[in-house]
Amino acid sequence: MTYRFPSLNGLKAFEATARHQSFKAAAAEHGVTPGAVSQQVKRLEASLGISLFLRLPQGLLLTKEGDAYLSEISWAFDLLTDATAAVAPALNGRKLSVGISECPIAHLPKGWPRHSKALLAYIRETRISEYVELIWSNELDELLLDRQTRHKNLSEHEVVARHGSHAFFFFTRSGLANCRQTRAIIDELSR
Repeated sequence: MTYRFPSLNGLKAFEATARHQSFKAAAAEHGVTPGAVSQQVKRLEASLGISLFLRLPQGLLLTKEGDAYLSEISWAFDLLTDATAAVAPALNGRKLSVGISECPIAHLPKGWPRHSKALLAYIRETRISEYVELIWSNELDELLLDRQTRHKNLSEHEVVARHGSHAFFFFTRSGLANCRQTRAIIDELSR
C-alpha cells in the first residue's frame, strides 16, 4: 500500500507552529531557523491548496481548516508516538513546563507532580506563577490558576479539585490543549 500525504517535515513544522502559535518557538523546538519553519509551512499549504494560518501583525491564527487539520495531525502523531513507545520505551516525548498559582498548590496532593510516576513522563518542571504572559514568551507551556482570565487564543479548561470544593482553570495554547501530556495532567488534576 502506498501512503499519500505531504512532507513529514512540513507536517511537523505545522504541528509545532500551531501548538506554539509561533514560528520562532516551533523553530526552537526543532533546532532550525524560524524562516525554515515558515517555508516548510508555506510549502505544506501550497501542497494542500489551503491556508492553515492567518498571518496577522500580532501573530498567527489557525484558520478553520488549520484547526481541523491540527486535531487530525495531532491524533496521527499520538499514534506514531504510541507505536514508537511500544518498541523504544526509553524514548521520551516532550515534557512540559507548568506554572501554578499559589492557591491551587494547597489543594494538590503533597509533592505534586512528583507524587505521580505517570506525570513525571509529561512534566519537565513546575514553578509558582500566575502570569499567563509567560505562556506567550515560551517560559511556560501551561498554567493552573484559581481564576478565569480571557486571553486570545489560549485554551482554558476548568478543573475541579479532588473533593469538588475548589475549581481551578488550566490554560495552554490551543495547539497543546489536546496533546497527550495535557490530557494526562488534566486527568490527574481532576481525580
